[in-house]
Amino acid sequence: MTHSLHREGTVDSLDGDYVLFIFPARGFNYKGSAPKVRRLMEFSYQAGPSNTLASSLRRNMYSGVRPEDILNSIRDGDRAYAVFNSRSKIREVLFKIREADAGISIIVSGLIHRVREMTEEMGIDPHTINISLGILGRTDRLPPADIRPYTTMCGHGMVSPNLVRDVIRKVKTRKVTPWEGSVALAVPCICGIVNPHRAERLLHEATPIYTVTRW
Repeated sequence: MTHSLHREGTVDSLDGDYVLFIFPARGFNYKGSAPKVRRLMEFSYQAGPSNTLASSLRRNMYSGVRPEDILNSIRDGDRAYAVFNSRSKIREVLFKIREADAGISIIVSGLIHRVREMTEEMGIDPHTINISLGILGRTDRLPPADIRPYTTMCGHGMVSPNLVRDVIRKVKTRKVTPWEGSVALAVPCICGIVNPHRAERLLHEATPIYTVTRW
């Protein structure tokens, strides 16, 4: 499974949330993978990602590092992550990755029908498809449904429900803007796949006191 499978939200909200993983395979193509992964990540930056991270650095683009810092940190065997706020952006990156044919595994998380549309356009069949079947067990211990669209964007659970509540409170009281609040939510994510543009939209919908044009 992948830690990006359990993102919650409406279909409309999730249609602005696509995660890209660039994964060399241990024992197969680690050696010499750094320049290939770096090149594929450059495609991501050209399309305008909402967030990115490389496994060597463990700091996303809202943690005080520049894109060139993330690119320069990539070594053989390192993985890279990015998230995009539109189908057009992830589609642009995937077509460039297909043309580059670098031999590196690519994983995309998003609405399955949208991802299948893109793979069909590219003339490829996904090697593997993972689908979240939901959450079983003590679901009463989960954060409320209105909090989970934020917390589930970080696959490692680094976005605290209490942080989300605090950000919502600060937006409602105009202590921060929805964008400032969404950046605060993105900073703790050690996988770089919290989508602050989606979080901004969620905050605006929860506290409709600002006009937002960033989506």
